[in-house]
Amino acid sequence: MELDIKFAEKFKPNFISSDLKFCANDYNEEDEIEFLVKFWPFSKYKDKILRNIVKDAKLIHRQKIKDVWENHFSNGQCTFDDKLVFEKVWPSIEQEIENFISQKDNSSPVKKIELENSPDFKEINDLKNFYKPLIEKAVKCERGLSLERRIVKLINKEKNFEFRTTYKREIDFGFFKLIGIPDGIDHKRKTVIEIKTKEWIQPESEKERLQCLSYLRMLDFEKCLLVQSDKNREKKIIEISRDDQEFTDKIYNKLKQFVDKYRTITEDEFLYKILFYCEIKTVPDVLTRFLHND
Repeated sequence: MELDIKFAEKFKPNFISSDLKFCANDYNEEDEIEFLVKFWPFSKYKDKILRNIVKDAKLIHRQKIKDVWENHFSNGQCTFDDKLVFEKVWPSIEQEIENFISQKDNSSPVKKIELENSPDFKEINDLKNFYKPLIEKAVKCERGLSLERRIVKLINKEKNFEFRTTYKREIDFGFFKLIGIPDGIDHKRKTVIEIKTKEWIQPESEKERLQCLSYLRMLDFEKCLLVQSDKNREKKIIEISRDDQEFTDKIYNKLKQFVDKYRTITEDEFLYKILFYCEIKTVPDVLTRFLHND
C-alpha cells in the first residue's frame, strides 16, 4: 500500500545560483537525494542520508589552508600554485592522521619505523587516501575565495568599474526560490561581476553562463562580466548580456520541472530512492571517526 501521495505537495526548495547543476544536466540521482533532504518533507529522512555525505575537510584544516593562501596573496600577487599550498599543509595533516589512528597525542609524533610495523598501517593509509581529496578540494575552494576580492579590485582599476561586494539576493517564484551572492555589483552601470579562478583559461561553461543569467534576472541588471583568472595571472573577460528568454528556457522551466517531479512523488517511492542511495554511497567508518574527532 502506498503512503500519502501528497506528502510533498508543498515542497518549496531554494536553488543556489552558483550551483545550478539541475539546469545543466550535471548531476545524478545521488545529487538529487542529497539536495532534497535539505527541505521539508524530505528532511524527515535526512538522518538516513547525512551520515553518508562527506563533502568538506575539517574546519580547522580549511582555516589552515585559508591562512596559507592569505599569506601568499598578501603582497598583491594573483599568481597561484595549488600543489605548493597542498604540500605546505598536508604533512602536518598526515601526522595528525597517524597519531589519530595510533591513538597518540599530536605532541608525540609516530616514528616512521613504528608506523610501518604497526598493525594500524593499512587503516592509516586508507584514511589518508579518503581524506586527501577533501584537502585538495579545500585548497582550490579557499584559493578562489581569497582571490575573488583582489581580482574585483584589479578589474575596477583596469576597466574603470565600481564593483562593490553585496549581500544575498533572492527571487521568489512561488514554488521555489533562487538565491545567490554575486562577487560584486556596479549599480551605476547595472553590471554584475563573477570571478572564476582556474588552473588554465577555459571556454565559458554552461553552469557559469546560467549563474550569470540568474544574477542578471535577480538584480534586474543588463550585463555580467564573467572573469576567468588563471595561475599565471592571465585573465579572460566574457561579457554576458541579460536574456530573459534563455533564463526562462534553461533555468526557470528546468527548476519548475524538478519541483513538479518531486511534488508528486509518493513517500514509498522516495523511501525506495533512499534505500538505493544508502546501498551505493557509504562513508568509511574511519573517515567518519576522524571528521568527528576534536
